[in-house]
Amino acid sequence: MDETKEKILNAAIDIMHLKGYSSATVREIAAEAGVSEMTLFRKFSNKQELLNGIIKKYSFAFSMKKIFTEELTYDLKTDLANVSKTYQTFMEKNKKIVLLAYKECNIHDEISEGLTENPKLVKTYLCNYLAEMVKKGKVAKDINIELQVMNFLWMNLGYFSSQFISGKKVAAVPVDDFIKSSVITFAKGLQ
Repeated sequence: MDETKEKILNAAIDIMHLKGYSSATVREIAAEAGVSEMTLFRKFSNKQELLNGIIKKYSFAFSMKKIFTEELTYDLKTDLANVSKTYQTFMEKNKKIVLLAYKECNIHDEISEGLTENPKLVKTYLCNYLAEMVKKGKVAKDINIELQVMNFLWMNLGYFSSQFISGKKVAAVPVDDFIKSSVITFAKGLQ
C-alpha cells in the first residue's frame, strides 16, 4: 500500500475510534493525515470507501496460519500459549478498530463482520488442532471440540476486553501472567 493511503487510513481510524464513523469528518481525517481533502478523495472516493479500506486493512492484518502450518509442537501448553500470545498482541495493536466496531454496532455492521473473519479462521485452525490432539491421545477424546475452542477464544477476548475497557481497575494482571495461568488451567481441563 502506498504511504499516503497508509497515512490516511491511520488518521481515519484515530479519528473514527474517538468520534465514531458518522461524526468523523473528511476534513478532520485529511488534517490528521497531513494531506489535503483533494488528496484524500484521490485515494478514497468517499468516506464509505475509506471505511472499507480500514476494514480491509485490519481484517487481513492478522493470520494464525503460520502458527498452525509451521510452528506447532503438539505440546498443548506451548501451542495454546503461542496462539494466545499472538491473539493478545494483535488485539492490543488494533484496539482502535475494535472500539470502532463496538461504537458502530448495529449502524455499520460491516466493521464487525470484517473483524470476524480472523476469529473464524482461528476457530477452524484450533478445531483441527484439537481433533489431531485427540487422535494423538494428548487430549481427552470425549470433549466437545468446538465448544472448548470457543471457550478458549472467549477467555482470550475476555482478558483483552477487561484490559481494554477498564484497564487496571478490575485486575492488574500482566498479559504474560494471564497467558501462563489460563493456558495451564485450560490444558488441564482438556487432558
